[in-house]
Amino acid sequence: MCRKIISLISLSLVLCTAVYAQGKMELLPKKGSFTVALVLGDNDVTDINPAVLPNYSIYDSYGATYVERLGADDNFSVKEPASLTNMAGISLNYFLSDKISLNLFGSYGYKTSPGEEAYTGVAPLKDSDNMNIEGSGIPAIQGSPETENHKLYLSAGADYHFKFDQDVRALKNTDFYLGGRFNFMYERLEKTQISWLISKDGDLSLNSGAEGTATAEAIGFGGSLVGGVDYYFTQSLFIGLEVNVFNFMYQHTEIVQMPGVQGADQTTTFMNAMSYPRLKIGFKIF
Repeated sequence: MCRKIISLISLSLVLCTAVYAQGKMELLPKKGSFTVALVLGDNDVTDINPAVLPNYSIYDSYGATYVERLGADDNFSVKEPASLTNMAGISLNYFLSDKISLNLFGSYGYKTSPGEEAYTGVAPLKDSDNMNIEGSGIPAIQGSPETENHKLYLSAGADYHFKFDQDVRALKNTDFYLGGRFNFMYERLEKTQISWLISKDGDLSLNSGAEGTATAEAIGFGGSLVGGVDYYFTQSLFIGLEVNVFNFMYQHTEIVQMPGVQGADQTTTFMNAMSYPRLKIGFKIF
């Protein structure tokens, strides 16, 4: 604990010394500057609800008696977890002038889970009174599908940077900006069942085969108005906070719950205000 406290104090002193040393220097980006920032937070303005693709077995096992495999659920998405400590993407800025910059943002998420075979179980033994002997049987266990989730998010736009009187010490190294973005997203969720249980006349049987892959695919387009502030500690290092002042996104999703059948279309419109705050840790390259 003492070492952590000493490390924090040392880091604070180093930052304070750097800020003081840079106090009389111009740190903000100029025409021709290029910055790169790691963006932390939640940037998922759209998503596929994982529950739209249930396991195949749901169509064949109404009234069946089995237990779900541990951890086999539909809460499967690259969106989880999402917090200020979660990487949302990379942001690039090129300054056409002291006040106008072009912005490009991108992120990609991928998550996969291996499937598990179903198990028909073992019937319990009977005693002399034809009663089940407790603990002698093994319950049937339903299979879980192989699952993959891909997500791509891109945005491009421009920012206007407000220049204040640099004699105001509190604002000397602070960059306030307001900008517009064109947003594009693509997401694909896939589930492939390895084997599953089928209930027939009260008995469970194991079914497997090349049933194909159930899919949900979404494409979204939209725009947003963003606002933010960056503080430059040195000529190279800055930390910032950005928020969507207003966001609009149109998403079209095609869902094929069972391979070989016609897909179902679904459209969703998202509108948000003062949403999706993001923390930036960045570097001014030149």
